Amino acid sequence: MLPKLNLKGINIVVNELKDKVLNNFISNISIINSSDILLTFSFYNKEKLLVSLNHNNPFLSLIDASYNEHTIVGNLNDNLRKYLKGSYITNIEQINSDRVIKFSLTKTNEFYQKDNYYLILELIPTINNLIILDEKENVVFAKHYLDLSAARPLLKGMKYESVEPNPNLVIKDFDYEEYKRNVNHYLSEINQKGKKEKALPLYNHLKQRVKSLSKKINVLTLEKEEATKKLEYREIGQTLLTLMNSEELNDYLEFIKDTYDASLSPNDNANKYFEKYKKAKRTIENDDREIRIAQENIEELNHILSIFGYYSDEEIEELYKKYLPKHLHSNSKRKKEVDARLPYYIIYKGIKIGFGKNKEQNNYLTFKKANREDIYLHVASFSGAHVIIFDKDPSKDVILVASEIALILSSLESGDIYIADVKDVKKEDSLGQVNLLKHETITLHEVREETKMLLKEQKRFN
Repeated sequence: MLPKLNLKGINIVVNELKDKVLNNFISNISIINSSDILLTFSFYNKEKLLVSLNHNNPFLSLIDASYNEHTIVGNLNDNLRKYLKGSYITNIEQINSDRVIKFSLTKTNEFYQKDNYYLILELIPTINNLIILDEKENVVFAKHYLDLSAARPLLKGMKYESVEPNPNLVIKDFDYEEYKRNVNHYLSEINQKGKKEKALPLYNHLKQRVKSLSKKINVLTLEKEEATKKLEYREIGQTLLTLMNSEELNDYLEFIKDTYDASLSPNDNANKYFEKYKKAKRTIENDDREIRIAQENIEELNHILSIFGYYSDEEIEELYKKYLPKHLHSNSKRKKEVDARLPYYIIYKGIKIGFGKNKEQNNYLTFKKANREDIYLHVASFSGAHVIIFDKDPSKDVILVASEIALILSSLESGDIYIADVKDVKKEDSLGQVNLLKHETITLHEVREETKMLLKEQKRFN
């Protein structure tokens, strides 16, 4: 659910901003996408300010300072950096008790003089805006300009007119805790979307590869069906040899005349039928093998696509090298290669919870890193991550988080999860596949946003 700010919520957020970021410098600005802007502060470094100007639900909220994005260059980025970066926040207020917030700013110019600016955030659904005013409150920049035909024109150099208060607005209750949960959910969504956009060539290649493999399966299936029809040639060859000197031979030749070569003897025809049978059998065996490999590849690629947003930049680079070998990261700053088999982990309540994102990492985690007494989890009857709790007697809270991670990395919001001791997990012939000698099953009906946010803190095993 998208975050929603009502009048009471804006009042709460403004008071929080006054308490935390007033008398701070805006030290950095990042344009995450066309709607979302991130402000970093000089002295208050526990949180950053997310300003979201999405069409239907504009909002702003302080978020965890660990969230970071490279800025998108362009007109918005240039103007916000020109007027806002390095400015000092002297006041924050709610205008006309409406959904408009005004930041009073002071910035030292190149001549070491103080310039005063105002940042106006109009957080009104469908007509939201970001406007920068000079000290006389004339418009110097607006995200959305309005021409003279508008009821409230908004052009560069014009005196700013504030939004007329809406007398029909009713002050409703505001659940701040729910609001923050929704903000975290929104961050998770734009993070996944952003990673897809940044790695779009890889993402599109993997999707196209799935389509190509699906087409290959269809072609091989048709080829296998045609080859299956030719398995009867063995019986025809055997029948020809049986009836070689029989009076019934001519009647049988009439029955198989469509495939019989009259220029050859019955014995030579029988040998040709045997050869065609052997070829058809080889074709079926080869098609079965190729179809199985293609199906396994599709399953692996679909899994990668489904959790694409949870891959780190490092893993994206590994995926590029694995699936697009011609894509060389010549500008990579990474000095040494990282073992692609190494899985990931988070720390929750002092307990390490490990997880893999592909069959190599799953195999390495369960059979190289885990101890016999550790706890293994996996989504029931569904492909996905091996999850290991590195503790022989974890609490219910830890088991819950590990179970949610198993669901998240299988792109599920609910489901059954197998839980077993690692000593009861036996390796199968196929990489990453296991057999559980004994296990219990737990069922979850939802995945909490807090757990999704925990995955942002993932680290890689050494």
